Order: sequence, then C-alpha cells, then structure tokens
Amino acid sequence: MKPVMALLPMDDRPVNYDYPTYLARLAGYELHLPPRDWLGNPWRESQHIRLVDWLAKEAEFADVLIIALDTLAYGGLIPSRTSREPLESVLDRLSVLKVIKTNRPKLPILASSVILRISRANSSEEEKDYWAEYGSAMFRLSYLEHKISLGEASPEELTEKSGLFKRIPREVYEDYLTGRQRNHQVNLRMVDWLAEDIFDYLLLPQDDTADYGWNIAEARTLQAILRRKNLTDRAITYPGADEIGCLLLASAVCKQAGFKPRISLRYSSIHSASVITSYEDRPIHELVKAHLAPLGGTLASTPGEADLELFLNAPAHAQGEASFQWFAWKGHDALKAGLPVNPQPYLKEVMADPTYGVTRRAMETPERSPEEQVRALLVQLGKKRPVALADVAFVNGSDLVLGNLLLQHPESARLAAYAGWNTAGNTLGTVLAQAVLRLLAKRNGDDPEQTRAHYEFLFLRFLDDYFYQARERSLCLLEDLPALDIQPSMERLPLPMVEKVENHVRQRLLLAAAELEKLFVNAGVVKAVKVEHISLPWQRLFEVGFDVHVKL
Repeated sequence: MKPVMALLPMDDRPVNYDYPTYLARLAGYELHLPPRDWLGNPWRESQHIRLVDWLAKEAEFADVLIIALDTLAYGGLIPSRTSREPLESVLDRLSVLKVIKTNRPKLPILASSVILRISRANSSEEEKDYWAEYGSAMFRLSYLEHKISLGEASPEELTEKSGLFKRIPREVYEDYLTGRQRNHQVNLRMVDWLAEDIFDYLLLPQDDTADYGWNIAEARTLQAILRRKNLTDRAITYPGADEIGCLLLASAVCKQAGFKPRISLRYSSIHSASVITSYEDRPIHELVKAHLAPLGGTLASTPGEADLELFLNAPAHAQGEASFQWFAWKGHDALKAGLPVNPQPYLKEVMADPTYGVTRRAMETPERSPEEQVRALLVQLGKKRPVALADVAFVNGSDLVLGNLLLQHPESARLAAYAGWNTAGNTLGTVLAQAVLRLLAKRNGDDPEQTRAHYEFLFLRFLDDYFYQARERSLCLLEDLPALDIQPSMERLPLPMVEKVENHVRQRLLLAAAELEKLFVNAGVVKAVKVEHISLPWQRLFEVGFDVHVKL
C-alpha cells in the first residue's frame, strides 16, 4: 500500500494544486487534496470550515501533512494580503494544528507561511483596493524606509521618502502596516510553534522580493530568530512562493528516504552565479543553496561527487522579461507587418518599457552561451548522467533561444527535470523537487507509474514554460487579444471574452503539444502524449492549466 500524503495548498491554481499530484505519483505516494472548489481564488472565498474538517480527518490516517498556513489562517494567499481579521482570530484558526500534533505526535507536519509581499505595480487585482492608485508608491516607500533604517540611504532618497509620505494618505499607510504587522506576528508565532515541535519543517518564503523593503526586514528578523534558537536545520526564509508545495513534498520524501542530495552547478555564463534576478534578494548561487535547505541538500565540490548536475541557463548581468523576447527576436517592423490587427499602442508601450532594453541586451549578449550550455548538457546525457536544467535567464518564462535549441535534440526529453517559469525561485524549487524525486524513483526500481508521472510532468513543464509562457502567450497578447478588441494585459480578462480567449489558447497549445510530442516520441521515452482540459483557471493569460497523459 502506498504511503499517504495530505496537502492543503495555498489556492486552486495549477502550480499549487496540480503540480504536486504529478510529483506525488513520481515519488510513489498517494496524494490527498481537498476539493478544488473549497479553495479560494480572486472571486471565490475558501470554505474554511470544510477545509478544517477535511484536515482533521486526513490527519487521523495520513503519513505526512503538508500545510499552506496562509490557507488555514486567512483562506489563501490573496486573502492573506487583503484580510482585515484580528490576530486572535487568525491564531484561533491555526489552533487545530496543536490538536492534530497532540493526537498524533509522530505525524510529520511540514508547513509554509508566506512573508507578505509588497507588489510594485499599481494593480488591485490581488491586493487591497487602494493598491490600484498607490501600489508603486507604497513599494518605493517600503524600499526607502528599510534602506534608511539601515543607514544606507542617500540624501536624495531621504527627500524622496518625504515626498512619498505627502502623496500617500495616512489611512492607507496605517491600514497596510496594520495588516503587515498582524501577518508578521503570525509568522513569529509559527516559529515558536516550530520550537515546540508542532512542525517538522517550516518554510517562510518571501513572495516577490527585492534588495530592501518591509518584507526584507521581517525576513531578516525571522532568520535571526531561527539562528538564535538553533532551528535553521528545520526552517528557512528565502525568496519564493508558488513552488513551496512541490519543494515541501520533495522534502518529506527525502527525509523519509534518508536522502540528502549533493548537487553540482554549471552556469551558462561566468557571471551568472553573482547575478540577483528579478523578485529575489540574493545572488543565484545563494538562491540555489536556499532551495536545497528543505531537501537537506548541499553543493558538491565536483560533478563526480554529485548525485545530480544542475545546469543553470542564467543571466550574465540582469534578468529580462520572457514575454518581451518575441519583440526583440522578430523586430518591431516585422511584427507590424505580420499582425492581422495592428496593436500599435501596445507595441509602443513595450518598446518604451526599460525592461525591454534589458531583455534585448540579455538576448544579444556575448557573455552568455545557451549554445555551449546545450552542447555540454548533451554530453552529460550521453554519459547517462542525471542532469536537470533550470532556465532562469528571463523572468516569467523560458529562454526562446535555449528552448529552440533543446527542441532540435530528442535527448532533451531524458532530463531528470526542467523548468523555466515565473521567478528564479519558482523555477529552482520545482526543478530540484522533480530531479531528486526522479533520482529516488530510479534508485528504487523505476516503477512504470512513477516513470509515467515523471514524463508527464516533464512534458507539462516544456509545454507551459517554453511553449506557452515564452512563445504562445506573447502571440496571444500581440494577435488574439487585439483581434478581439481587448487591450493586451496579463490581468483578468473581461468576463464575456474569457471563453473566446481560452479557445485561442487551446488551439495554440494543442499545435504546440503535437510539436513537443514528436520530441518525446523520437527520444524513445513515450509512445504517445495526450493534452486535455486546457483552460485559463484564473481568467487571465498569466497562467494556463491543462492535464498531460502519456503512454509509455
């Protein structure tokens, strides 16, 4: 009988709900999840009472619990940003965990509690209403206040802070900081519970971070407390969020197997190790170390000493935006000539964005070589070495150049793991989770069901991260939305148009899936692949959902 793992995810998005199902099958576990419609999303509150009852019942028989504390405490990741509930009510919701641990003291409980992000955009889609007007200003004020508190600000920055205080209404500032303080107090209390052995591992991820900010100050406080209390072998703070369910799942499996993976790194540029990518607060090399912590993993001195060689396609200097690559690749005039409807305002907006310049330079630089990276990767695959590929050269999607190279070589379908989505932390977490679970599965005999799950998730990653996020989504923005008279945007679509846009996405991804299927079939790893249930689960282009089924 398979061991049972019960997971309470952050919300109902595929990254939190679907990805762990593939990885649990890869690990040889039976994964229990609450019904999807009990979880929250931007237009539906979670059914908290049902979730608590579900968790209590699962805890009676499960072999492992993995819990997103934001769901248990607030109803999900977005409610953790918008809720105005008092601290006492939030802690009362979490008290069920003490009851569970009292009843089953040896039950492993792995938990995550996100350090509240500070979005840098004027958008209230996932924030309180006032963020639509003051979001960017609040992000900047947070950045400056923290920098000033460390004595590292310039005179100009002191003046800038004063100007922001005059611009932002006092009630907005105070309301936001009240919510932040409550969430921080919850995280401090969770560290106390860790010391009391309520949790076996506690992950405190920083969602969408930067060099400075109120969230960075909180993270440093939490990390200092963990060190003072000698808890760093069972907890960490690091940049990330959407990968944590996958990483904690792999953490539980590694702990059960007594496996502490040793990883060697190979970068696409000699400069990459020291680059701080978008939404992170530390160099890539240190980010890898942080994501190894829940796995009990370490960096090997040489590839020969490693269980896994991790190839990192990473920036030479700065991380560009994946969705802008298509503009730089095709060129402005070529795009205009080839589009059925001219999205001229959107093209001008992109070309004026400073990130477009960063993206173009990242694509053109001679200081990073995806070509050599692929050649070296193929050599290692030819030696039957366990190899994984983390593509973090661009944020919010894969590298078009690298992806195009990989598709020329069927051996790419023999990777232990691949990812290139959203932030560098998101990518690293899922790559490491899949890779270590694949290593363990192969060591234990490569059961057909585990093998099937591995190739399904690997196919999903290529189809989502490369084909959708880097390629097809850009074309949807350029062609499909303007043709439907919709302003190109990653935010929620007009409700009457969701089905029409989904149809465009479905047609594009089915064609892409057929192209990708040839790669996997030619590699000799599968006979056929079926992709179904393609949708835009949050009614926007930012993420896509679909199911993958392979025939070995």
